[in-house]
Amino acid sequence: MIKMSTRVIKVGNKLLGGNNPILIQTMADIKTSKVDEVVKEAQECEKIGADLIRFSVLDDDDIEGLKIIKRNLNIPIVADIHFDYLLAIKAINAGVDKIRINPGNIPDKYLKEIVFNAKDKNIPIRIGINSGSYQIGSNPDKFLNELESYIQSIERFGYNNLVLSIKSSNPQITYELNKYASYRFDYPLHLGVTEAGFGKEAIIKSTVALAPLLSENIGDTIRISLSESPIEEIKACKYLLKSLGLKNNVPTLVSCPTCGRTTVNVFQLVRKVDLLLTNINKDIKVAVMGCPVNGPGEAKDADIGIAGIDGNFMVFKKGKIIFKADEDKAFNFLKDEIEKA
Repeated sequence: MIKMSTRVIKVGNKLLGGNNPILIQTMADIKTSKVDEVVKEAQECEKIGADLIRFSVLDDDDIEGLKIIKRNLNIPIVADIHFDYLLAIKAINAGVDKIRINPGNIPDKYLKEIVFNAKDKNIPIRIGINSGSYQIGSNPDKFLNELESYIQSIERFGYNNLVLSIKSSNPQITYELNKYASYRFDYPLHLGVTEAGFGKEAIIKSTVALAPLLSENIGDTIRISLSESPIEEIKACKYLLKSLGLKNNVPTLVSCPTCGRTTVNVFQLVRKVDLLLTNINKDIKVAVMGCPVNGPGEAKDADIGIAGIDGNFMVFKKGKIIFKADEDKAFNFLKDEIEKA
């Protein structure tokens, strides 16, 4: 089987699919009608590297919220619609850049009106199917046949401005379904593991599914779903793409696991540096080390780093010590050097 090259879809000011960069997206975790809170969160997401942001749409108040949110962001916004086809139409007319609908809860009989409105505005439709909405079972072909039938229901209205997403809470199923889908369809694929959970376990589950797909050039946009802040989702996506060599403007943070030689609080320091790097969009390797053996010695390939022993800290560049002081002064010096780099 040969993977099909995906077609290119325009989503607001972004291009999705083809040979374009993989887009990072997240979803707001505040009700869309709470405009001030949502805009603040969305602008922070945009600042640290989100390419798209999705918003839930539950009622007409959310529709009004979308109009204001759209005016306050520079990146595309996506309306997430379930059950009520009229909200999909209202969201399109409110100016969103893409809508997401779920075949599991929007019947075919309402598709025509949604599609005609999307076609009029040239708004892409993401067909998003989760394992909770469909019984996937052990036969991917049967499931993909159902998806193909839904795609054809839209195509028969003369519209093919589509994005597909096929998610399961099981990473192996997510991998298999998206791999098969990449052979059968040329629409861009949105990758993710649904209901992945919280913290390290959730990131590991998502990585198990997404890393092999992305390594096989499958996938055009990703979300790592976490029961945490959207900021954490974006950071996880950035680090995954950086680790796979698919995104360059992301810092690399390395730190020692600590041992009996450690006499400073590496865990506290590395968290401070990690927070500092959240808003840094550049290719720089930063090291945080707990003793002179690891830094600047073993971390000499880092662009810049910090190491400490018995309350005394040093900042180094490419293994060469450039500054010595207590922790606060050394950290502030490190911060200035990173921002100047």
